[in-house]
Amino acid sequence: MKTVRNSAVNPASTGRVYERIKVMAMTYQFRPGERINEIALAEQLEVSRTPLREALNRLVSEGFVTTVPGRGFFGRMLDAKEIHNLYELRVSLEEAIIRLACERATEEELAALEEFAQSRPTQENGKSLEALRHDEEFHLRIAGMTHNPEFVRLLESINSRIHFVRWIDMRRRERLDMMAHVRFAQLLRRRDVAACLTDSSIVIRRRYSEIVDVIRSGIAEIYMAPDERI
Repeated sequence: MKTVRNSAVNPASTGRVYERIKVMAMTYQFRPGERINEIALAEQLEVSRTPLREALNRLVSEGFVTTVPGRGFFGRMLDAKEIHNLYELRVSLEEAIIRLACERATEEELAALEEFAQSRPTQENGKSLEALRHDEEFHLRIAGMTHNPEFVRLLESINSRIHFVRWIDMRRRERLDMMAHVRFAQLLRRRDVAACLTDSSIVIRRRYSEIVDVIRSGIAEIYMAPDERI
């Protein structure tokens, strides 16, 4: 049996525990509705129960896991309505970000964004996760151009909560439009707010029925063998 280390008094260690468990929750390594075995998880991460519980309670408040009084912590459900609401929120947030980025971004930031867009990876040969991470980083860079860190923080939170569904969605697509980010970066560089808003809305909006369909595929992925998962 692995030795469980006491990291309760170490904030840096506690933060690392939180980040590791957050990734597990994001990728549904805790199956929906399944009780999280705290003892086994503490042994797996080689930490004590105190920082583990602190991390789990924080993740409950952020919507990544759930808790039932007296019963413990559970993997969050794949709720189509909740995910649809998050997509809807992301559309509104991105609209605000675009307006401010067009107004506040420096020419150096806009040029760097276009250069980053040109490095977009393909999703071929199992690289859909890499493509998704690049897409998330692209939008976070635009949020950074507002020069308001609260936009970045909120977008990061939304991205994390829909990360798994977006990965499944991207895996289902036959091909990725490699020039989409470049075109958007060019529109942003021209500070064309109307064109940017139209382009962004088309890409981000997802109908409820589409999300339900993606979730069906996601459920199948969750119950595959661990080494076949994200």
